[in-house]
Amino acid sequence: MEEPIVRVEHLSHRYSVQWAIRDINFEINQKGILGLLGSNGAGKSTTMNIICGVLNQTEGTVYINGIDTRKQPVEAKKYIGFLPQKPPLYTDHNVSEYLTYCAHLRLMDDREVKAAVESAMKRCGIAHFSKRLVKNLSGGYQQRLGIAQAIVHNPKLVVLDEPTNHLDSRGREVVSAYLSRKKSFILVSHDRYFLDGCVDHILSLNRSTIEVQKGNFSSWMENFNRQQEFELSQNERLKKEI
Repeated sequence: MEEPIVRVEHLSHRYSVQWAIRDINFEINQKGILGLLGSNGAGKSTTMNIICGVLNQTEGTVYINGIDTRKQPVEAKKYIGFLPQKPPLYTDHNVSEYLTYCAHLRLMDDREVKAAVESAMKRCGIAHFSKRLVKNLSGGYQQRLGIAQAIVHNPKLVVLDEPTNHLDSRGREVVSAYLSRKKSFILVSHDRYFLDGCVDHILSLNRSTIEVQKGNFSSWMENFNRQQEFELSQNERLKKEI
């Protein structure tokens, strides 16, 4: 049986005295694009930061391709590409220099770096700006560059937090086209139309429960509304009985 790309076991994290997430468990298969949903404060960013090795969890274990992220963090991170909400850009580099730097950070073989950088620029539609300083790019092209740094090393898992920020319709098409060819993604987005066109599973997170459901955002919302209506009717029936 194929090892899941992500396996989370009894994951909890606390900021001071407040638990952000508590005892959550889930797996993500090697192939699929998953939309991560949850209200503000539900723990989405905390969960993503822990999965990507940005934050050490209080309790529990995360495995990336079977590797414990606490015991072997460098090895685990080789399989991950991450775009946070604010792209981690060095604005005094040009586009090509910045992606080359990112490729080296991911410990890529020097012989593979040039081709990887060119491929990432092409896939994100920024090859024509390869020599432009990052600080001189528009917000939309800086966002594309942020996505490029997440995929330059061709990771098995890519985690994107609000990837359509600042993107115009053409930029969204470029990102969607790339996602359709990739094996494993986790997406956080408030753009329901983008999620509908990309994801094949929804992971719904709140402080006490986590649920993985097959389908896009619209099918998840339809099931959610149906469940809400059922619970409301049950409550009304109980009130009448009382």
